[in-house]
Amino acid sequence: MAAALGAVLALLLLAGCSGGSDSSGGKTASGKVQLEMWHAQKKQNEDALKAVVQHFNAANPHYEVKLHNVGSYTTMFQKTRATIQGGRLPDLCIVYESMVAEFMEANVVLPLDDYLNHPDYGLSKADQADIFPSFLQSNRYEEFGGQLLSFPFTKSLLMLYCNTELLRSAGIERPPETWPEFVAQCRKVKAKTGHPAFAYSRDPSSYDGMVLSLGGTLATIADRRSRLDSPEAVRSLELLDTLVRDGLATVIAMGGDDDRMLFADGKVAFILRSSTTRSYMDKDMVDEDGRDKFQWAMVCPPVGEGQPKLTVLYGGNILIFKSTPERQRGAWEFIKFFISPEITAEWSVKTGYLPVRRSAADVPVLRDYFTRGPRHRAAFDTIPFGVPEPNVAGWQAVREHIKTALSNVCLGRATPAEAAAEMGRQADAELARFAPTRKQ
Repeated sequence: MAAALGAVLALLLLAGCSGGSDSSGGKTASGKVQLEMWHAQKKQNEDALKAVVQHFNAANPHYEVKLHNVGSYTTMFQKTRATIQGGRLPDLCIVYESMVAEFMEANVVLPLDDYLNHPDYGLSKADQADIFPSFLQSNRYEEFGGQLLSFPFTKSLLMLYCNTELLRSAGIERPPETWPEFVAQCRKVKAKTGHPAFAYSRDPSSYDGMVLSLGGTLATIADRRSRLDSPEAVRSLELLDTLVRDGLATVIAMGGDDDRMLFADGKVAFILRSSTTRSYMDKDMVDEDGRDKFQWAMVCPPVGEGQPKLTVLYGGNILIFKSTPERQRGAWEFIKFFISPEITAEWSVKTGYLPVRRSAADVPVLRDYFTRGPRHRAAFDTIPFGVPEPNVAGWQAVREHIKTALSNVCLGRATPAEAAAEMGRQADAELARFAPTRKQ
């Protein structure tokens, strides 16, 4: 803990001397300003991002973006924190909201409100209204005066993937809408097949979604308190405990893809996954003739009885690090290009990420994709029900404690009440430890 506190203090001391990309160079042979962008996309998603960047570079006469894949969001977070303490930051970086909050403490993040509302190169009121409100709101930071510090980029929703063919074989006509229905359907599927119905990945975001779906709160920023020891948090762990203890769920290796593979092989009826998994399913779920192996669907995850339809909104956002007016303007031009209706629509079809704007649904490439069937627009139709995870500084560390609690319950090391109490205590300590020392 002392080491982490020392790192935070180091960030504060170095805030005035780290400030972004080197302004002395960075020109291409053609005279364009070259902007560096760090990301962590993989496989077809990285290919899609490269295509967007190539399009921008060809279209923009003044700026050119150079991509650098750092491997993972965790590596991105660690690399950026190290670079803040001595090195050259990129112009653009794709990170989670809680990471942005921590970088803000070092005074290296460029607030975007002035760019968004600039009369010459900002977005019009109509364009701003076209962006899904929850996407923008998740990039406003209460602990920093509500400033817009990042912009929606790789947004996704937690979705329930259902093998509807397997459900029908067990006498089930529709996917579950509540958690009691979910447990009951898992029991029916197991009775039919003799195997667990649910492949479970111990992912903090899916747990956050469970807590929210039961009417719970994850954190309150004003008093920097987590609510991970709340009755709803305990009930979420109890639900998982029941599923594992009764043999209704098989717990896969953390961070692995075994749940997706089990689903694609028709061995389980349910998985909880990001909507971006759809782009992989489009390949996993077809036979040699390009037809679906079996009938399946994507739906909003279950909620508690009497609770409104809800899921968790997550995914990376793009931020601009402070540098020079010229480089910052170029970075903003790339963001505007990326969220244009045509680009965000094509990005969504290729990757499974959500389009940033409503009007993307009218772009032919996405409109045509939606006509292929209900599951192809399921995530888009679920956007209004998405609730963001906390963007409070310290939440990235809290996620590690959520993983520990999930493992302790699923492996029988602690009761749900014990795990929630310890998780809440640790989470509160993290949020207190990362409390901002000043308002930006």
